[in-house]
Amino acid sequence: MSEPRRAAWKVLRPWLLQQATVWGMMTPIAVRGGSEMPVTSGEERGESGPNVCAGLELRALADAARSALDAFTRTETLTGAELFLSASRRLTLEYEVSTGSSTLSRGESVSAAARVWREEHSGFAVLPMGGPEDLSHVLTTAAQRMGPGSRSVLPPVPAPAGPLSLSLPELSDARARESAERLAREVVPPGAVVQAVVVTQSAAWSALVRGEGALLTGVSSREDAFVRCESARGAVVDAVTAPLGEPWELEALRVRFAEAFEALEGPAEAVDPSLPLVLRPAIAAPLVAALAWMLRGDVVASTPALARAVGKKLFPSVLSVEDDPLHPRGTQRRSTDDEGVPTRLLRLVEEGRLQGFLHSAGTAAGLGVEPNGRGLRFEGSPPIPSPVNLFVVPRGDALPERYTELVARIETFTTMPRPGVVSMIAGGWEVEQGRRVRRISPVELSLPVLETFRSLRGTGADLVFFPTAEGCGTPTLLFPPLLRGS
Repeated sequence: MSEPRRAAWKVLRPWLLQQATVWGMMTPIAVRGGSEMPVTSGEERGESGPNVCAGLELRALADAARSALDAFTRTETLTGAELFLSASRRLTLEYEVSTGSSTLSRGESVSAAARVWREEHSGFAVLPMGGPEDLSHVLTTAAQRMGPGSRSVLPPVPAPAGPLSLSLPELSDARARESAERLAREVVPPGAVVQAVVVTQSAAWSALVRGEGALLTGVSSREDAFVRCESARGAVVDAVTAPLGEPWELEALRVRFAEAFEALEGPAEAVDPSLPLVLRPAIAAPLVAALAWMLRGDVVASTPALARAVGKKLFPSVLSVEDDPLHPRGTQRRSTDDEGVPTRLLRLVEEGRLQGFLHSAGTAAGLGVEPNGRGLRFEGSPPIPSPVNLFVVPRGDALPERYTELVARIETFTTMPRPGVVSMIAGGWEVEQGRRVRRISPVELSLPVLETFRSLRGTGADLVFFPTAEGCGTPTLLFPPLLRGS
């Protein structure tokens, strides 16, 4: 690696690994037995076993959680209490394309989160688990942190549909390296300089324990890949994900990279700001992710005007937004959220009319509505309302005869520096009668989310879900001229 690229890698690496952690799983993992080790062959390195994580046996931990919660509620005057156990395992491989070398890190962690309620007061605590004896400690800590807060009306933990999940899938060094090599070979455009390929395999087990020893467990696993390449006008970033053990669908990723490099390489002219603006899915995705953020119950709670708009037509009829936890092309699959509430298809915007929001039990109680299975836990937080597979519903509307088409986004590390405003730098083409007639220089977009969607004129039929946009999906979006004054 050259010295300039080595210096750039030192700046980029922490951010890349953070992105890989976010995409791979939501529970942070502490690496055991050394932080990193170079991979010199495809040999497997031993895990702690499918039923053990970070030295703790999962079945024994679940049984101990039932006992600890039962003993705690017998000695405390409470209106409710729960324990949420999380066991996580992660493998991250950083692949250096120019040399064929790679660096591997592994990690495992087990944590427990406790929530307790007494009338209109509640407390929360999360602690890493060294052993079952820590369970009573996390419950006591949550009680000590009791403060004013509305009591969430939590449903009973549903009976499991099948046997309890008490194991974690194995992760494979060799598969991770093969995946990285395949990405570099099949996805990256010829001649492109690759700054980074990061492959992450992750597996997470959880158990929710509530009154009378009720127990609900779940296991998820996936393999994600992050690719960052240099173009003549800036870095291009994209990603792909699939359940662990299933093949990636790489053709769409290859096409997006090829289109991006075609748009960002070669002579370019200034954009015509008077033309309608067409955002292809890779450009529209951050805008949809920002809309998903604004439709969260905790955000809405601090925006009374938006909360009062349910049932009103806020957007054009061409906009419908859904969140489908079982969408066949979505990045996640969930039957319940982290509070035990069953998930279901949510229609959040229907032909422009606002129908509702993403809710945890807490935000639903605050707004006087029913929870809808979107209470998810991230990095040791209490459940917060979050999308699962939120997307703009495709329609296949016709495009105008002449327009500006943006197809490539230049990486800027953040797309929402201010709440409710999406900022991007994107390049593309001027199109006449379906033909790209000239390449345009990258333009800077600063788009207020609600106002921008209120101007939406049409949606395409090409729905794509993006790991880099919190798993949100979108087709092509058509807007009026938004670049006046650029």
